[in-house]
Amino acid sequence: SVHGSNYVHGAIITPQPINLAATFNVSMAHRAGQLASRDTRAAGINWLFSPILGLALEPKWSRVYETFGEDPKVVSEMGHHMIAGIQDVQEGSVPSRAAACAKHFVGYSKPIDGHDRSPSWIPTRHLYQYFIPPWRRVLKDVLTVMESYTEYDGVPNVANRYSLNYLLRYRLGFTGMLVTDYSEILNLRSWHHVVNTDEEATIHSLQEGSVDMSMIPLEPGTTGFRAAIEAGIKSNALTMERLDESVRRILTLKETLGMMDETLAMDDENIDRVGSVQDREEALEMARQSIILAENKEDILPMNSQSKLKVHVTGPTANSLKYQSGGWTWQWQGPQTDEDWFTYGTTVLNAAKNQSSWDVSYSCGIDILGAECTDDLDGEDSGGIISKFENWIGSRGDETPSILQSASMASDADYVIICVGEENYAEKPGDIRSLDLPQGQIELVKTLSETNAKTVLVYFGGRPRLLREMVDVVDAVLVGFLPGPDAGQAIVDILSGKINPSGRMPLTYPTFQDGGGIPYYHSLSDQCTSGNGLLPHWRYEPCEVQWHFGHGHSYTQFEYSDLKLSSDKLIYRADGQSGKSSDAETLDVSVRVKNVGNRDGAETVMFFTFDESRYTTPEVKRLRSFEKIHLEPGEEKIVSTSFSLYDPDFLSVGPHDDSHYVIQNGLRFVVGVGDEVNCRDLDQSSPVDCSEYVTIDAGDDYSSVCDAACRVWSESGCAEAYELSPSLCWEMCKSADQGNSVEWDWNYVHCIESVAYRLSKDGLKSIDECWKMQTACRNVFQSEVPVYSLDPAAVVLATISGLLCSLLVYVAIRGGFQNMRRRPSIQFTSLNFDTSID
Repeated sequence: SVHGSNYVHGAIITPQPINLAATFNVSMAHRAGQLASRDTRAAGINWLFSPILGLALEPKWSRVYETFGEDPKVVSEMGHHMIAGIQDVQEGSVPSRAAACAKHFVGYSKPIDGHDRSPSWIPTRHLYQYFIPPWRRVLKDVLTVMESYTEYDGVPNVANRYSLNYLLRYRLGFTGMLVTDYSEILNLRSWHHVVNTDEEATIHSLQEGSVDMSMIPLEPGTTGFRAAIEAGIKSNALTMERLDESVRRILTLKETLGMMDETLAMDDENIDRVGSVQDREEALEMARQSIILAENKEDILPMNSQSKLKVHVTGPTANSLKYQSGGWTWQWQGPQTDEDWFTYGTTVLNAAKNQSSWDVSYSCGIDILGAECTDDLDGEDSGGIISKFENWIGSRGDETPSILQSASMASDADYVIICVGEENYAEKPGDIRSLDLPQGQIELVKTLSETNAKTVLVYFGGRPRLLREMVDVVDAVLVGFLPGPDAGQAIVDILSGKINPSGRMPLTYPTFQDGGGIPYYHSLSDQCTSGNGLLPHWRYEPCEVQWHFGHGHSYTQFEYSDLKLSSDKLIYRADGQSGKSSDAETLDVSVRVKNVGNRDGAETVMFFTFDESRYTTPEVKRLRSFEKIHLEPGEEKIVSTSFSLYDPDFLSVGPHDDSHYVIQNGLRFVVGVGDEVNCRDLDQSSPVDCSEYVTIDAGDDYSSVCDAACRVWSESGCAEAYELSPSLCWEMCKSADQGNSVEWDWNYVHCIESVAYRLSKDGLKSIDECWKMQTACRNVFQSEVPVYSLDPAAVVLATISGLLCSLLVYVAIRGGFQNMRRRPSIQFTSLNFDTSID
């Protein structure tokens, strides 16, 4: 159920996730989740493999349309609200609740070459900085998670100890059920080649990771999941404790979903709701809000006129329900035909013909692969009286290329609507080597642009295919992505002016194949060259993109003013740090937005931050908050948000460790509002768009290492066991830090984290186990720190140590060491522990 209950016959299909992201309206994601859940449960199924939390950073990837775009904040919020909608409890129905399945953990959306299932090469710092925030946002609520097809850091995720045990279970605290992606355990042998047999694949996955369920438990000709587990138990390769761990999670999930108590029945109230008129209207509204008016040169849109307009509709996606819906619609790769699968829907051609003020003609123009096409409207004439005349005199014979035929039919039109796009696909079969559309589609647009008609380009597709050559020659562009079966109605509603467009780009739309400028939050040091300087390629400048993140036009205009910040400082104090204060720990930001146009409209208000400088190279900008508002002409509204350094999403991963969020004392940043805002070039941004500098004040004695280490001690429960108060922990750490000691450093943090992970995994947090924090890592305590519990092992150790010391003293007194060289004493030993210790 990627976009609605796409496998339930007769259900209403909601727009693909990339379209929901383009609405920038979280209520749309929530409602889409509710509809998908209800209709899926009507079929007796209470588990939905949705949503995807990957970041769409690779334009060629075949699953871009299944994501919520490129921005971590948008993905976080859309994913959170869709999960809430899916998991809503519906009293009185059976099943009364469904489980969402957040996927794919982790890094799947950034394949190295853009090909599905290729390895993900993601620096650890970037993994934590950008990919992890959406997961941190949802994992406390979502009931299930799916791992991914990919290899992270060279290790397949399905058997990756770091990603599934340490990161997912410990660092992110997920306690729910983890399922594999399709046949991924068997892929350990057949695709990843890390084991030799299917049985070994199952055992290896359960040994190394924390998978609880195989999506495909048995395939013909293979060793089944159950049989392999039994073999692992018999050979002692697997333990019953490991098996019990997964069984416990699965049974907990079933109990949470009510499966222990509820009984399916054919008279469930949800069955009659599938495919309702109300559902269709809601899906249509989602589609309307998702369509992006990317270009509107000389305001040629909307197409409203006092006289009847002659409109020619053409292109491979103009009369197709399947091409405006995409993959995972009724079938894995999407439907092959409209007639065999769709029970409802409106193409662009159908919707255009329903406009009483338009005189519509049609030609196919070119097929989806750029080849010649033949008009076929089930016997219906596509061009009116001109077409009939050409048929009568024989000028529309087979010898006439379909592009020239379209140009002929469009020659006397007022407007030409040219619908281009992609064929359907999903997953690996959707791999491409180039972002260019077929040349035939480009030639169709160029040819029609030479007519006297105003040309409107409509793009349907699941990823940002290059439109540069077409955009240059047309008058307006609508980017539809994949709005679903009623996309045609949504497009025509916008073209006619019935609906004011409000969709915004959920990703950076590329101009060239190299992906320059993607994502919008790329490093400041990532620049392109141009030939405009003294020598070719001498001038360095930001990379050109077709449309920036957040771009989208409206038929009205909005004005921003009165940008206010509650302080010019943002204060943070760690637990135990001196100078703890509540002053300015939250930065409140507000801006006034006014509709200064002559019609109502919706505006997405975006708040960005711009770091002046940072110890890790800063991004161009980062989206921190967004809100979609609707305003009548002349109406204004104050939109507010707030930032806090206690929110890890607002922090950056530091320069000395690649997996921890740190605060840089003294860092300055600017807040900017609006999708086009650029507070790095104040000549392009008026003062109303950008704030004055805000300075981060973490205190002169702040230490990110001490902050992290003391937090581990506290959250593990061992600080309480050792009576290690926050202030004492901070004092000890800072004292060592000032003496340039290596007692407290990032190696130490990783070590105590690995021990705390083990304690958490084993469910042990008592004082009887906390001694491991000392023996496995470094004994950072001094004698004044009391330890009131005497561990038996510690008593024996102390006794033996005392006897050995007495012996050494005796030998020393007798002169046994008089010829030995004097060596410096070493109090602490640096140990590098694998953080994924198991």
